[in-house]
Amino acid sequence: MNEYAGIYRYQVGAGLILMLVFTLMGDYKAGASCLFGALLMAAGAWELARRLTASGALDAERLQASLYKGAVLRFILILIGLAAGFMLGLNLPAIAGGMFAAQVLFYVASLKRYSSGMRD
Repeated sequence: MNEYAGIYRYQVGAGLILMLVFTLMGDYKAGASCLFGALLMAAGAWELARRLTASGALDAERLQASLYKGAVLRFILILIGLAAGFMLGLNLPAIAGGMFAAQVLFYVASLKRYSSGMRD
């Protein structure tokens, strides 16, 4: 599962950069909210990587079922995370911004990592 660790680092890095930018602008709450959103997405990516690594020996039908269960689990994780962020008094639009930045970097990192293998 360590092969996916670079992707988590990109996602957490996105949250840290956003937090730094908002902190320098004086909006500490938005900075913390962006970091929270990025960490939420990194947790979802970690769960997906864990599931993919664990399901290497499954047949197609069981793999599909495992991926569907993982999608439901990640959706519930996001809902619980958003509720926790709201109850902590974080800024929900800034959480969404952190989530968006983390997902963009997840996409870019995935393209960078796997597109070179597809060309060969």
